[in-house]
Amino acid sequence: MRKLDKYILKEMIGPFLFGVGAFIIVLVSIDLLYDALKLIVREGHPPDQVALAFVYRMPQTITLTLPMATMFGALMAIGRLSSDGEVEAMRAGGVSFLRLAVPVLAGGLLISVVALLLNEAIVPPANNASNQLLVELAEGAVTERGYLLVQLPEDQPPQIQLYAAHFDPQSNRLRDVWVVQFRDGKYWDQYTAEFATWHETALLMENVKHWHYGDYRQDYAQQLEIEIGTAPWQLKEIRKKPVDMTLAELSRDIHRMRTLPAAAQNKLAELVEYYHIRLAIPWSALGFAIIAVPLALRPKRTTTGVGLGISLAIILAYYIIFNTLRVVGEQGALPPALAAWLPNLILYGIGLGLLIDASR
Repeated sequence: MRKLDKYILKEMIGPFLFGVGAFIIVLVSIDLLYDALKLIVREGHPPDQVALAFVYRMPQTITLTLPMATMFGALMAIGRLSSDGEVEAMRAGGVSFLRLAVPVLAGGLLISVVALLLNEAIVPPANNASNQLLVELAEGAVTERGYLLVQLPEDQPPQIQLYAAHFDPQSNRLRDVWVVQFRDGKYWDQYTAEFATWHETALLMENVKHWHYGDYRQDYAQQLEIEIGTAPWQLKEIRKKPVDMTLAELSRDIHRMRTLPAAAQNKLAELVEYYHIRLAIPWSALGFAIIAVPLALRPKRTTTGVGLGISLAIILAYYIIFNTLRVVGEQGALPPALAAWLPNLILYGIGLGLLIDASR
């Protein structure tokens, strides 16, 4: 690495770390502090245990701050060099503006990769540890996974697939249930019910509709018990929500849900969208770095307050676009992958346009 790269990155590291700390304080104050105080004051849980549960949530909070801090770090670094005349001196010495931007963009790329790795390797187990501790504190309070998708056996061609739109792991109660049984890799029997109870290794289904694909027969039953072959406590992933799953686990559930009958795929678009959101948000750090470099070129010194203000304004605009497109994607007007990645593409496009204009 050349001295110039080291010099610019050194200028960026301090503001970046400050930005991480500042944005953590903002997010904790907005998102976590109220929930923690409610558990301590209203529910009467031990403060040290509640604090530990929310410490487990910190990796997720840190990951969210990394793109924001990248924007702030780049603004402050290039802004300081510009306001002190160092950018003009470097350009007079034959160093192009795009060359000056390389270490900042490399830093943004590295931070995107780090955020992606944290999201995959650290955040899911930490969130699950937090969830487990909060359940233990609540002494059996009802929690919902949001949906349940089980394939048995797990790593071989399925013999049974179980899907429920909602699952309560405390009472083992399921709602909007589908059970599909396979024979020789083909649909053989399909059972649907509004409610079911998972008792030991069997499902007791209520008001059951049954389709037998072998002879295209359809019948109904008020109650029907179906042997699943496993108990809910044997499934380690049963409490996980999509936010607490790894990309590999999300990908597996997407693949399994695609093998279900079309009428049971109501969560598929949501899972696909969330999979791409988990990928897209870390890569916004690179986009923020691209857009921050040309914005930092101004004659006046970029103070900490100004840098934070600009960062927050751009981040707010990004998340307004992000959430708007997410809603549009949920309505089916855009493919889930495009809805998740389009905000980044807009960020990259604007940033590259500003970079090219600033280099002239």
